[in-house]
Amino acid sequence: MSFTPPADALILQAFPQIQALVPLDQGGFKVVYRAQIQGKEEAFKLIQIPSSAGAPDPEAFKHEVVGRVRREVAALGKCLGLEIVKLGSLPLSEASIAGADYIAYSEEYLDGTDLWKLLNSGMAKPSEAELKLLFGTLLKAIRELWGFGYIHRDIKPLNVIKLKTAERQFVLLDLGIAYSIQETALTAFPNYRDPVATFRYLAPEFMNQNFRENIDYRSDLYTAAMTVFEYAAQQHPLAENRDDRMKTISRALYQQPKLLSTLRPDLSPDFSQLIDQMLKKKPALRPANLASLISRMEAHV
Repeated sequence: MSFTPPADALILQAFPQIQALVPLDQGGFKVVYRAQIQGKEEAFKLIQIPSSAGAPDPEAFKHEVVGRVRREVAALGKCLGLEIVKLGSLPLSEASIAGADYIAYSEEYLDGTDLWKLLNSGMAKPSEAELKLLFGTLLKAIRELWGFGYIHRDIKPLNVIKLKTAERQFVLLDLGIAYSIQETALTAFPNYRDPVATFRYLAPEFMNQNFRENIDYRSDLYTAAMTVFEYAAQQHPLAENRDDRMKTISRALYQQPKLLSTLRPDLSPDFSQLIDQMLKKKPALRPANLASLISRMEAHV
């Protein structure tokens, strides 16, 4: 589902802190702009608050949309590490524009390219050192989020930016569907809806109807490893581009993923086997000592 963003002039009128807008991305009810905010370049996110979405209870769906934005901003405000995108200068704000209600805020603008674009650009396959840096970055982000009781739930190439600076090469974005083990569940009518997820990067345990009872950060380890695998091999370990949603889910639940060593025999057996282990169907079989895993990624890089 998508929407037509309001005219730039109306946005600037509603948010006088903003001096200029350049569209960057759009999806669902959200549009992202590269913006000048009080003379500084930032990423401005504008989300339409739906009045109805064909849901049995439109107010419940509206509560979910707003709740997810508020959760994302709250989580980002707690995270201080450089591995996760930072909030910008525009705080969470609500506005009515051309008869529709919106919620908006800003993040730092990151001058880089997401891994999905790189994968589709014909890039050379990355070195093991780069892959370890990527995985180590994601592990640190997972550790910080889990320290506050959050599971990202949507780690994928599209949500990882590669920057041009040596001191900060990868950054994790988009906590829009983050799950909190400490807060009330936000999903309206969960028994009648598919999991809130990107199905190409779905951890198998999320298909369990009772996943909320025992989910933890090991689901993020799965999707982080899947992201690293795809970036390394330039192939997804399970999904095929021609697959429909049900086929993709079936592969996640029942098909064994490819082995990284078969597609990247130049990588060390230790690294390839670790990524393969992270893609086990059962969370209990995935290595889960974050401190140890991060140390392994930092060794000999």
